[in-house]
Order: sequence, then structure tokens, then C-alpha cells
Amino acid sequence: MTRILLLLDHGENQQLLAGELAERHEVLVGHTEADLDQDFDLCVVDGRSLDRLWEGVQRRKEREQPIFLPVLLATSRPGVKMITRQVWRSVDELIVTPIEKPELRARIQILLRARSLSLALRKRAEDAERAIRTRDEVLAIVSHDLRNPLNLVLTGGSFLLETAEGLEPREREQLRMIHRAAGQMNRLIQDLLEVSAMEAGNVSVDPRPEPAEPLVHEACGLLGHVAEAKGIRVSCELDDGLPPIRADRDRVHQVFGNLIGNALKFTPEGGTIRVRAEPDGGVVRFSVSDTGAGIRAEDLPHVFDRFWQARHSRAGGAGLGLAISRSIVAAHGGEMWVESEVGRGSTFFFTLPMVDRTQETRP
Repeated sequence: MTRILLLLDHGENQQLLAGELAERHEVLVGHTEADLDQDFDLCVVDGRSLDRLWEGVQRRKEREQPIFLPVLLATSRPGVKMITRQVWRSVDELIVTPIEKPELRARIQILLRARSLSLALRKRAEDAERAIRTRDEVLAIVSHDLRNPLNLVLTGGSFLLETAEGLEPREREQLRMIHRAAGQMNRLIQDLLEVSAMEAGNVSVDPRPEPAEPLVHEACGLLGHVAEAKGIRVSCELDDGLPPIRADRDRVHQVFGNLIGNALKFTPEGGTIRVRAEPDGGVVRFSVSDTGAGIRAEDLPHVFDRFWQARHSRAGGAGLGLAISRSIVAAHGGEMWVESEVGRGSTFFFTLPMVDRTQETRP
């Protein structure tokens, strides 16, 4: 049952309100600031009590934040003019005396509903905070207790593939499968850690002046062996005289790796992937195009959502790469977007800032 505190100096009004409200609520009657320390859901005051207890009412409301604690002022019209300051700072609703019972019930119901909603929202926020803490604890365990033995599997698999002799083709293929699976697990763990850092606003980049042309050529060769195995052509198309950019080389390679990797997943054998770079104002605009199936118009707004690919695609992966890539580009001060047409493929664009020549230090 909801609890309503009455702080009314007018004795007759207090008696009438207490009788009316007691049918549906637990009514508390007070006269001093100490009464504001009780547990209640709504406080009804009149002008005189608000003049006396204004600071106490204000402190009680502030102590309750961010939960909403409503205060209803019962006053005459002249009284409203006299206490304008308190009305705007402490009172959430007012009702003019003489009070009509239907109006009183309606106003109290609205205020208590707002209070209930505020409590529910606070509980959801607390539940979400607990869930985030639990997730971060799990990720900490994963990053330490799972990654260490996984790295041993990767290292051991690489060693055996390089040194083992006399293995049957089937045995060597099993080793390769173990090594690939361990590598996929390691990348997934890294993606989960990246997403956690992204949500906390802790995506780290160390941008430095970098020539754009070799960076793009390196990107085209990142997954060359995969493209060759699938019969897909990867081409680099660069404007002459590309200006240098401010970029974290490893992070930009991570972005290119995600974009080109996705393009390889969705491009059929014999298709083409084009990697382009061209100046555009104060930035260099990069793009990765494929000749795959394309993305439906209704899906385009969601392609950068976390886990979206895992829900909507059978191509594998956790659906984190695009979200991570966009956060990396944003940390550089750039933008990322996509254009696509079903049946004609997709193009992912991102920009990185050019080096500001005016800020370069001369020898």
C-alpha cells in the first residue's frame, strides 16, 4: 500500500484529507521537519507548512534522487502568489482549495503513478548495472584463464605444423583445423574485450602521420591467401598523390581486415573486391566494395549493431567486427557508413583525417 505524508497546518483540511485518503492509502500525519525522514511515496503540504519546512522538503527530494518523490501543494489562489519560489523548486503539482474529491483522487493517482514508474526505472537501471558488472567479471576471467591455454594451443599447433615430419595428409589437415579453430576462438575473445572497451568509451588508438598508399596496399594483401583460395580478385584503386593521414597503423589494418574479411564471406567465387582511397576535403575516404548479394534496405540501419550478423547471417562470426571497426574509426575522428543494393553488392566507406601540415614541426 502506498504511503502519503500530510504536512498541513490547517487542521480542518488535514482531517478531511486524512479521512478521504485512508480508504486507499496509508496516511502519515506530520508537523515537523523530522517527519520528512519517514518512508512515504507522496507528500501533501499547504502554504504555511511549506514556508516553514521548505528547506527540509527540498533536502528530502534531493536525497531521494534519481527516484521521483512527488510533493502536492494544497493552497488558495492568493497563497500561490506568495510562495512562487517554493512552488517552482519543491512542488510537483498543486490543487486549489476548496478541494474537489474527484480532482484530488486524479492528481494523487497521477503523481503516484509517476513515482511507481520512477521506482521501476531505477530497478531496471540497477539490474542493468549488475548485469554489466557480471559481464565484465566474466570477460576478465575469459581474457586471463581461457586465453593463456588457448595461446598454448596456437603456439603448439604452429610448432607441430612447421616441424612434424612423416604425417599423413589427413593428420596434417587435422592439425590445421585445430590451429584454425584456436585462432577463431582467440579472435572472438579479442572482439568481446574490444566491445567491452568500446561501451566504456575506452577504445585506444595512437594516431601518427602515415603514408596512405602503402597502408592500403598492405590492406589488400591482408587476406590474399583466402581470396586466392576462393577465386576472388582483390584490387587496389588509389588516386595519385594521396596525402598522408593521421592513423594508428595496426588499428586501421584491423578495420580493413574486418571489412575485407566480410566482403570475402559474402562474395561468390569469381567475384571482385575493390579497395579504394581518395582525398575528400580534409580527410581521405577509403572504401571496400564487393560483388556479393548486397544488404536489404531494411537491414542497412542495423549493420553496425553489435551481434547483428550473428542474428541475421549464416556466414559465421559473432557480428562484432563492424561495430568495433566503426568505434575505431570514430576514435580517429572519422566516420563509417555503408551503401548497398540487393543483387549488386555492398560498399563500406570510412574516413581518416589528413595530416595537418600547419601543425608539423620543422627540423
